Amino acid sequence: MKLYILGNGFDLSHCLPTSYRDFYESARGTLDEADRYFHLDLSSDEIPWHDFENRLGKYNWRDLYDEHNHTDVSSDDFKPSHVYSFQDELVERADELVDAIQTEFQEWVETIDVSTARKRIVFDPASRFITFNYTSTLQEVYGVEDKDILHIHGRAGKDELAFGHGLHMEEEPEFDPESGETNRTMFSDAEGSAKAPLYAFKKQVETIISTNRSYFDTLRDISEVVVIGHSLNDVDLPYFRKIENCVPGCRWVVYCFEDVDFEHHPKQLISCGVSRDRIFPRRYDN
Repeated sequence: MKLYILGNGFDLSHCLPTSYRDFYESARGTLDEADRYFHLDLSSDEIPWHDFENRLGKYNWRDLYDEHNHTDVSSDDFKPSHVYSFQDELVERADELVDAIQTEFQEWVETIDVSTARKRIVFDPASRFITFNYTSTLQEVYGVEDKDILHIHGRAGKDELAFGHGLHMEEEPEFDPESGETNRTMFSDAEGSAKAPLYAFKKQVETIISTNRSYFDTLRDISEVVVIGHSLNDVDLPYFRKIENCVPGCRWVVYCFEDVDFEHHPKQLISCGVSRDRIFPRRYDN
């Protein structure tokens, strides 16, 4: 039995408008303010999806904080309530930024019409699928049943969609380990509110894996994993590591779009525990 892992390149090969440029065309003018803090580079049509997700992890909370910080603790008119008002303003602005990106992304995905796509691949019967795409291409174009597909990041029109960065974030300890003194200031909560979007766009990979444990448990009989249209970016590697743990010793066929992928993709799979002798790179035209 085969397991197919599908990334955005699968939908793109079916001429579906799922590129970053397509998202940019939809988001142009509505995410300009968010772009100031996340540096989404909405003017570019060249960056791949994993770079977009990485940029969500480059959110500059300090810019938002400084822009709205008009509190002067040295002023004779200063009151503690000014800090609380400042924090409330940051909570509101941070929520607006997160909501703008999430709403725009969700609405854009739901506009993608897969009815224009036509079959390009012959899948082996009785195969299983894990798709990183939000579309219903497998169901509507290939007639694959829902029970055989795991939409690992959600499905348009049915689920809340998961996307974001994989940045490891370390919290500042509440107390200094050497002096034992508190690290908190009267502005600590305000700073935390400004940082909130960074946490909102942290892709909860381990939680997603745990939530879908029952599907991963059904993969024990898989003898071959076929990766199509996935860049094997760092943020998604825990999924591949989980799959390797579920089907140790199986054969991995990974399709490569560019020459550099022939080095990059095996290297990424090896980092997930797959031995090199079980990895078989292929070109898409083979």
